[in-house]
Amino acid sequence: MYTVEIIKDKFWIVEDAGIKLGVIRKTRSLDFEVIMQDAIDIETLPFDALTSKYGSKILESKQVKKNTSVEYGKDIDEVESYPSKHLAFNKGVDGKNIPIYTKTEKSKVIYAAGYYGLHFTGVWRNAYCVKRDTLDTYEYIGPFKTKTQLEAEIARINK
Repeated sequence: MYTVEIIKDKFWIVEDAGIKLGVIRKTRSLDFEVIMQDAIDIETLPFDALTSKYGSKILESKQVKKNTSVEYGKDIDEVESYPSKHLAFNKGVDGKNIPIYTKTEKSKVIYAAGYYGLHFTGVWRNAYCVKRDTLDTYEYIGPFKTKTQLEAEIARINK
């Protein structure tokens, strides 16, 4: 558990591995209000109690690089047991049984999880977590759960 300082010496977001757990706010009385997502009440603590409960370095802001996507062949999340190269939100399956997701909670751009073969100008190409619209534009095969499965199917088609 660590914090990311939002307003210098006044406001911190409490995180663990990039997941927001709560906030800490310094009050005018120099106490700290702690609001955790799973808590019912706001907890007000003096500095000593805060560091005793959350560790002496809780207010030492840590800047964490959050992975939101990875390269071809690596996965960071999954949708309906298909790999995703992005942190997936709004997970589901569409009417064509394609596992779909968005890259943020509010995004309107839909991606298809898994590996696909796309037919471009007479040649089959490997694709990973393509935009869902791409599958409507080109002939495709998939989804596949592994790159190896996709490559085997493309080799079979090309014989």
